[in-house]
Amino acid sequence: MTLIKNKMFSFILLIIIIIPLLILGFWVLVPVFLETPKFTILEKNKYIQIRKYDEMNIAKIITNGERYDGLRKGFIPLARYIGAKEREGEKISMTAPVMQQKKGDNNWEISFLMPSKFNINQLPISQNKNIEIITAPSIILAVITFSGVASTELLENKLLRLIKGVEEVNYKIIPNTEPIYSYFNDPSTPGFLRKNEIMIPVEVANNN
Repeated sequence: MTLIKNKMFSFILLIIIIIPLLILGFWVLVPVFLETPKFTILEKNKYIQIRKYDEMNIAKIITNGERYDGLRKGFIPLARYIGAKEREGEKISMTAPVMQQKKGDNNWEISFLMPSKFNINQLPISQNKNIEIITAPSIILAVITFSGVASTELLENKLLRLIKGVEEVNYKIIPNTEPIYSYFNDPSTPGFLRKNEIMIPVEVANNN
């Protein structure tokens, strides 16, 4: 009887250990296997990278509201689009990150990268007339990468660090451009495991 109890205790202990590890592995590994935008690193310092992003196809929608509310309003219809909930055709694989950029007062552009296996003409047309499928041109962006729950305070601090980092390299922020906030993980992921980036368009500085 004692032997059986010991085996049961060992089995329960093993389950207690394995289940959290499986959940942790899910949070860590799933984003790794999602397709992300292609880029080349042009320059970097301790805090930021200057990246040249390849041309990419994206699905985008304009929403309004505060930052988080605008993100949620955009994510839902885009997720329904790639999940073939309101259109004909196959599902489209999820990619990362979800991107958010301010477009005027309280308006936001929310966008998903489309998998590279599709060209622009192969992507299905959404029945939601607010969703656009476009080819975004190649662009040079200054990027800062960080972890944590993307609170307004954290994003503001990292944006300031990004701006300061750009001042330390031979690039300058293009006037009248807004930063792009990029989120790589779903909201259930613990903050310390979440990957975020802020990107802003830059150009080579004129030192003359």
